[in-house]
Amino acid sequence: MTPTVTLNNLDDIRHYFAENKTPYYFISATNFNLMGMHEWVQHWTHITMVDCYDGKHPQVLNIENDHQQIFENIEDINLYLLKHPTVQNLISAQTSSQPSAGCALFLFFDERIEALCRTLNLDLILPQYRLVREIDSKIITTEIGNLAGVSSVPNVLAHISSYADLVDAAKNLGKQWVVQTAYGDSGKTTFFISSEDDYRRHANKIEAEDMVKVMRRVNCVGSAIEACATRWGTFVGPLLTELIGISNLTPYPGGWCGNELYADAFSETIRAQVLQKTQAMGDALYQRGYRGYFELDFLIDQDNEAVYLGELNARITGISAMTNMSNFSADHIPLFLFHLLEYASNIELNLNVESFNQSVLREGASGTAAQIILKYTDEPLKIITQAAVSGVYTLEADGNLLLQHTGYTRREALAENEAYLLRIMSADEYVYQGADLAILFVNNVIRQPDGTLNLAGATWTSALKSMFEFRQLNQAERSAVEAVNNPAHIKSGRDQ
Repeated sequence: MTPTVTLNNLDDIRHYFAENKTPYYFISATNFNLMGMHEWVQHWTHITMVDCYDGKHPQVLNIENDHQQIFENIEDINLYLLKHPTVQNLISAQTSSQPSAGCALFLFFDERIEALCRTLNLDLILPQYRLVREIDSKIITTEIGNLAGVSSVPNVLAHISSYADLVDAAKNLGKQWVVQTAYGDSGKTTFFISSEDDYRRHANKIEAEDMVKVMRRVNCVGSAIEACATRWGTFVGPLLTELIGISNLTPYPGGWCGNELYADAFSETIRAQVLQKTQAMGDALYQRGYRGYFELDFLIDQDNEAVYLGELNARITGISAMTNMSNFSADHIPLFLFHLLEYASNIELNLNVESFNQSVLREGASGTAAQIILKYTDEPLKIITQAAVSGVYTLEADGNLLLQHTGYTRREALAENEAYLLRIMSADEYVYQGADLAILFVNNVIRQPDGTLNLAGATWTSALKSMFEFRQLNQAERSAVEAVNNPAHIKSGRDQ
C-alpha cells in the first residue's frame, strides 16, 4: 500500500511534483492547453498529432497522421494516438516498475478511450465520460447553477418548433434573444435573434433540439475563469476577459478568439462576486461526483454590473494555458496541479482553500497578458504556402513580427514588444474555414471596452495574419477533396 504523503504548503506541492516518479501523458491534437506543465511535473509527456515545434520539444512525442482514416472529432484523434504502437510501447514500458502504466489526460475523450485506458492499465485521471457529457449540457449547467444560487441571464428552457414558438417562449425576455443548443461549440451553436429573418437562418439547428436555452440579450462583456473541484474544496484561478466574434480572427459571430489578464479589467466587486459564484459551482459539481478541473464563462451586464453564469466547460479548456502560465502561477503554482493532487489517492493536503483563493483575488491579475486565437476566416478551402514557426518574436516598427529564436517556452517572451507564437497549421496543409492557424501570446491589453480590438490588438492581429499565405487548389487537389466528401475532415480536431 502506498504511504500517505501530507503536503502543508505550496513549497511542499512544488517539491512533490519536482520529485514525481509517475508518468503523466497529456494526449491531444496539440499540447496547447497544458503547455508548460512539463516544467512543473517530472515525467510529463505530451503526445500529439500536430507538430507545432518541428520536432524540437523534448517532452512532446509527435505521432504523424497515417491518413488511413477520416477524423470526425478530437476524440477520434486521441483514440488514434492512444492506439498507435509507438505510444503503446511507451506506456507498456512503465508497467514493470509501476503499479500502473501511468496517468492519462485528454482534452476530449469518450467511452472508447475509457475502455482502452483500462486495457492498457493506464489511470484516466478525469471524471467519468458519462458525467462529463451530462454536465456539459448548457441545459444542465443552468439547472446546476440555479440550485447553487448562481443565476444565468433571465431565460427559459423550451422546445422550439417555429418562430411563433420562440416569440411565445420569450414573451418575458424582451425583443432580442440569444438561443443556445445544449451541446456544441458556442461559436457555432449560439444564435442571436431579433427578427423572423434571423430565426430562419438558424431554424433547422434550433428545431432539431429537444430543448434549447432562450436568453434575454443583455449588454454584457464576457469573462472566463478556471477552477478545480477537490475533496479539500474548490480552488479558483484568475479571472480573464474574453474576445468574442472578432471577424479578423474567427468566422463565427459568437466564437471565442482570445483572452486578457490584467488588473483593471474588472472591479474588485465583480472579481469577488465571480470568486464566490465559482466556488459555489465547484462545490455543487463535486457533490454530483465531478472531480477536478473546469471552466466557467460569466456574463457581466454593463448596464448594472450584474454577474450571470454563461457556460460551463467540464474539462481543460482554451484558457488553461493562460491560467497556468500567468505571473501568479509562476510565483505560486499552476492551478492544474490541484487536479493532479485530487486524483492522487495517497495525498493529504493541509492547505487553506479560502486563503489560496483570496491570494488569487488579490494577486491573480498581476502583470498584463493576452492570447490571440487566429482561425482561418475565408470560406474556400485553400493550401497554406507559408506559415510561421513556433518561437519568440518581437513586433518591429513596420508592424511585422521578427523571429528572435524558435522555442517552446511562452514565458521567454515577457516584454511589451515581445510575443510567443504557437503555430498550429503548417505549410502545404489544406486549410478550411474555422481551422486554427496559430495562437499568439502577448503582454498588452488588446481590446476596447466594447469588445472590439484596440490599436495594439489590431496591430498584433495584422502582424500574425501576415505570417500565413495561401493559394487556391489545383484540379487534382480539388478532385482529392471531393473524394473525401467533407474537406474539413482532412485536418480536423484543431478547435480548442
